[in-house]
Amino acid sequence: MKFLLVMFLWLYFPVITLAKDNPEKRAFASLIFENDSFFRDDGLYSSGLFLNWGYNHVAALDDQHLPSWLAYLAQKTHLPSTQHKQYSINYGVGQQLQTATDISIAELVEEDAPYVGLLTWEVSLLANNDQVSDEVGLILGVVGPIAGAEFVQSLVHDFTGGREPQGWDNQISNEFVFRVQTRRIWRVYEANIWNAEFDLLTGLDGGLGNLRSDFSTGFGIRFGQRLTENFSSATVFPVQKFNALNNTPYGWYIFANVSASYVANDIFINGNTFQDSHSVDLIHTQATVSIGVMANIYNFSILYSLLYTTDEYQGQAEDSRFGSVALSYHF
Repeated sequence: MKFLLVMFLWLYFPVITLAKDNPEKRAFASLIFENDSFFRDDGLYSSGLFLNWGYNHVAALDDQHLPSWLAYLAQKTHLPSTQHKQYSINYGVGQQLQTATDISIAELVEEDAPYVGLLTWEVSLLANNDQVSDEVGLILGVVGPIAGAEFVQSLVHDFTGGREPQGWDNQISNEFVFRVQTRRIWRVYEANIWNAEFDLLTGLDGGLGNLRSDFSTGFGIRFGQRLTENFSSATVFPVQKFNALNNTPYGWYIFANVSASYVANDIFINGNTFQDSHSVDLIHTQATVSIGVMANIYNFSILYSLLYTTDEYQGQAEDSRFGSVALSYHF
């Protein structure tokens, strides 16, 4: 928990200061909650809680507009070569939990995916216009008891009256994790229907790291109003997140996405990278379907989505599915 607080204080206040220095800049903060209880489940991927913040109208990806270390990394990507696009920056901290299918069993269940707690910090840079959205990002974090997942789940279940989780003694060991990732979304078709708009999106996504290495492609549809202004936050992959560009009052849309992935490694399935731990056999080819709705109301944005993923490991006894709620405020 101290890790989250330190990273928040270190990064949040510079964001607000930079936003105030430029009247055109708009900062934002977003809280995202994921949980399998939306499907009345309580196993496998159990929950996630994320806090994101950032700002838009970044004039250039250099040390005059970004922290020097981030400007240096940004120059190593393809984003500085993009033209006629608007830049923005997002930060985030979060925690994710995965448990056995039956959390009341204290013994190790060999057929279930490992108990995993993950604590992360991430940064992403975005370059957008009305038709193409580019993103590059870096995730750093830790898994294992140091992530505090057992404490958090026990506290929540005590408060809600849920079953006490018994299997956390079997969780994977402490390990530093990272992932570098990039994504591009294209808006390939748009039309007006009645008093609303309709568009088609497609995209490519890839990442490398001991946290997860994969490559994905996807397709999505949106129906609503002010789709162009809200394109920067749209995606065809799980999970959709807000950014500082998504601040148009009254815009809304419903969406449906389908994506397919090849997963080379996933610490939630493979267990620890450098030492023995519980693991199951990863299914490398996976698909995900998501549906949801997004709405902007003055300076607030809200997003609700449901996600279903095909089996992630051999012999998986329970579906991988969860819901997500995100609330954002634009300063």
